[in-house]
Amino acid sequence: MPDELGWRRFGPDSAERAALVALSEVLGVPLRPRALELRPGTMFEVEGVDPESRYLFQVVVNRGTYTSQQRNKVLADMFKLLWLRATRFPEAEVGLVLSETTAEAFKPRSWTSLAARELGFALYVVTTDRRVTKLASDES
Repeated sequence: MPDELGWRRFGPDSAERAALVALSEVLGVPLRPRALELRPGTMFEVEGVDPESRYLFQVVVNRGTYTSQQRNKVLADMFKLLWLRATRFPEAEVGLVLSETTAEAFKPRSWTSLAARELGFALYVVTTDRRVTKLASDES
């Protein structure tokens, strides 16, 4: 089935897939998971990449109480994407699609918000009704 191509581990009802579909509509490009080979034998998957590799996104849509484990996942995903942009895809926009819970990692006036803004990292929040909005930047 052509529509299923590229979805890999995200089933039709997964929150991650719904978030990528919603962000795809906002950006106007299809985002799909893609395995990247960094060198022979070293591969990993980026959860949302457009066909031209202009956008690289990870999805962190945990629900429930915000935990340090979720914060660590958010920061690890940021690091991975920033490294990819710096070493392999210098023109790409990198970012995260967050649930309302995991968006707590980027509270106003936090170092994480400042770092994301200064490093040109895009942050989007997907709501339970599958609407995606850009996380407001803390300009102070």
